[in-house]
Amino acid sequence: MPTPFDPPDDAKRIQAVQTTLDIFDVLQERGGAGVTEIANEIGVTKGTVYNHLATLRSNDYVVKDEDDTYSLGLRFIDVAHYAKSRVPVLELARAEVDKLAEQSGEMTLFTVEEHGIGVCLYVAYGDQAVNTPLYVGHRSELHHTAVGKAILAHLPKERAEEIIEARGLSPVTRHTITEKSNLFDQLEEVREHGIAFNEQETIHGLVGVGAPIRNQDDTVLGALSIIGPSSRLDQERFQRELPEMIMRSVNIVEINLTSLA
Repeated sequence: MPTPFDPPDDAKRIQAVQTTLDIFDVLQERGGAGVTEIANEIGVTKGTVYNHLATLRSNDYVVKDEDDTYSLGLRFIDVAHYAKSRVPVLELARAEVDKLAEQSGEMTLFTVEEHGIGVCLYVAYGDQAVNTPLYVGHRSELHHTAVGKAILAHLPKERAEEIIEARGLSPVTRHTITEKSNLFDQLEEVREHGIAFNEQETIHGLVGVGAPIRNQDDTVLGALSIIGPSSRLDQERFQRELPEMIMRSVNIVEINLTSLA
């Protein structure tokens, strides 16, 4: 069961742990960095960074190259594998995501919500799929993606409002919904029809269709989506054909979920 959204509380933070997490972020964003570069980026001394890196290196979380550049270690793969195992619906969704990619020829994905953020857990590519910044582990706010709106629409309203209040409605493109009333009107339509749309709200020229996966208690467990270029997905395909594909896949996953209950 998803836990209630708990907005960050600065008073609860341990600074040393925060420094370690900041180092992880720099190493991920830059694909590796040296001590001085990290220290300048996160605003701590080089000695502090060196001590953190030495500890992380001794535990296999970072590696050091010959030119004194540090990078994230492969131990994170083991951590990620365990984290994904907490989402049992992933294995059921994976087969349907692959099937959707083959049928549609587009990019397809499965996303879940954690801490008010959408986290992509699986991606598949059809023979016409476009290249995008999306990848397994990619995190994004919920209000501007089809999967995100599919999830938001089926969360308890109080929790959805908490997420929007904490995360905001930042514009990603000129098409992104930034007014709370407009977003909740759209979420009402998603609840009514079971389908969410992303009309160039995340990446200009890219559109998406999404639908939620729910268990017998009506708890939303994640969402499936098909993403493609607006130039190729005409209204018939975007509004009818792709939603029908997704709904069939969602139905199969939900039926299989009942057999596991």
